[in-house]
Amino acid sequence: MPDARIVLPMVILLAAAVLPVTADVPLPDDIPPVAVYRYADHPPVEIVRDGQPRAVVYLAVTQPSANLKRVMGEFASVIKLSTGAELPVVTEPPAADAPAIIIGDCDESRKAGINSDEIPVEGFVVRTAPNRVYLVGSTHPIPATQGHTGPYANDGTAWAVADFLERYVGARWYWPTEVGGRCIAKNPSLVVPPGHYVDQPVFRKREFFPPSYSKPWRSKWNEKEAPVASEVAFPPQLEKIEMQPFLACVRSGSSWPYMIKVHQPQNFANNPQQWESRKAMFQKNKDGSPNYRMLCYSSQETLDYLLQGCEDAWSGKKPFAAVPWVTTTCVTVSPGDYPVRCACEQCEKLFEPDKAPYGTSSRVMGLFVKKMCDEVNRRWPGKKVLYLPYWNYTMCPDDIDYPGNLEIEMCTMAFGLMRQPDARKMMQDAQRAWSRKVGGRITTWEYPHRVPEWTHAPVQYPHLVQEYYRGNRDVLAGSFLNGGGISEWSTGAPTNCCLMRLLWNPDTNVDAMLDGLCDRMFGKAASTTREMLHLMCDRWEKSQWSQGLGDAGQITPPVFSDTWPPDVVAKLEKLWRRAREELKDDPAGQQRFEYWTWTFEPFLKEAKENRAKAGRKTEQ
Repeated sequence: MPDARIVLPMVILLAAAVLPVTADVPLPDDIPPVAVYRYADHPPVEIVRDGQPRAVVYLAVTQPSANLKRVMGEFASVIKLSTGAELPVVTEPPAADAPAIIIGDCDESRKAGINSDEIPVEGFVVRTAPNRVYLVGSTHPIPATQGHTGPYANDGTAWAVADFLERYVGARWYWPTEVGGRCIAKNPSLVVPPGHYVDQPVFRKREFFPPSYSKPWRSKWNEKEAPVASEVAFPPQLEKIEMQPFLACVRSGSSWPYMIKVHQPQNFANNPQQWESRKAMFQKNKDGSPNYRMLCYSSQETLDYLLQGCEDAWSGKKPFAAVPWVTTTCVTVSPGDYPVRCACEQCEKLFEPDKAPYGTSSRVMGLFVKKMCDEVNRRWPGKKVLYLPYWNYTMCPDDIDYPGNLEIEMCTMAFGLMRQPDARKMMQDAQRAWSRKVGGRITTWEYPHRVPEWTHAPVQYPHLVQEYYRGNRDVLAGSFLNGGGISEWSTGAPTNCCLMRLLWNPDTNVDAMLDGLCDRMFGKAASTTREMLHLMCDRWEKSQWSQGLGDAGQITPPVFSDTWPPDVVAKLEKLWRRAREELKDDPAGQQRFEYWTWTFEPFLKEAKENRAKAGRKTEQ
């Protein structure tokens, strides 16, 4: 199996050499940039004229992926809402003189010079020809994998369709459509000029969780009495928001073949009697009793148990579902969701209290993972060991070397806390150390829900996200994004929609994305909301704090008051009220604004409470 860490170079396959006519490709700066190529001139391709269809759509992919199905559903809807036309869908290749959008690899696209199996994984080509618009994604093979539940596909064709809708039709997705997050430019005609461009993701893992949100809508995860959202913000009949159609449009997906089976195996504590005879496999409490929630990672019995799962799954003795820590490509080492702290003699010897908080058990886990890698390498060459450094075993042990079959998905501090230089350096140093250990890129487990889940406040930090991914593009293959509640895609939506763009390409223009959101979504209130949003970003990203924040991201009263002092709160409130007034005759803009700011009044109350707790004056 080829090493999936290798990121293939973009290969552009043209039947003709570079020609003197420059393609007229739209290049709005609020979406990811693309590589534009010169191509021979020809008449524009008419897709829709004055609300009437002129072209047909031919989907050449016989077994579309889940994401391609989602994006194709959006394709029909967006074209209809933009132009008023419904494009006919044909099941056979259209005649050469019939205008058509050809989606996916087929004989005709190959004859046109697009060699899809040489396009890098998840990359795509958009290219025109007389009467043709080709939207073709990579068909480069990726390893087959089973035993996981997350997205996994080479979805370049889906991304080509999504890009076409943004670039040529003017569609944008800022949050789910059910709550007003889709914006579509109205134009009765859709004409595509000659053009040719290519793109591919910088990071191959861009996976967001959860797949849906349900009532009750909460801003804080731990509050018993959540603020009541207005019916303008959340339609009363809305019980659930499915995220997958929206996430597909912002290119959330993964082609990285090593997928974590987090905190597996688990559930031993549900039936402790079953494990009485195997107590040595479990972490020992200080009183000598076994902790059935955690395995002991100095125990030979634990190593044997996990390896037996590999044997069962990879030999076909058991289905992967019966061995939840193993997939086709790798075996996961991921302790239960607690710090590793075993009182057995061997673990005590390896425990390093001076390396608190992130490295006290790094040596315990590091040596176990070394044994796992050695044995898997000996018995199953080509299989990988995927390790999740987390809790008090995040740091990389410098003096342990691995045989070349180790993959890392490292848990990090929340994006919003990366504004703290020491915290950011500590996490990024650990990432680079692990990258050196594996000899290539690693993935990360990120927490966009942390910080926003503790407050009603408008926490925005898209520039921090950009700095993070720009600065680590050489060591990261992408991220699993562990979300929590609806606030991250309402109050925090501006940051998270930038996050998804930056995972595709960290050079995407953040300020253009924020300005584009305000211009497209809020009509007459565009200027007001733009000022409001940029102030929100400045306050979280640049405020001087009198103390640091811990890993959980719970905002202390002093930090809250440092970030949002009375003059800033008053200015935000003034802008908020002005925007509401500007939108009173714009139902669509009003609904969007109410959704984005549905926690603003609770924030005003929270600001006063935190200022009092911090012992600060309520006015300045």
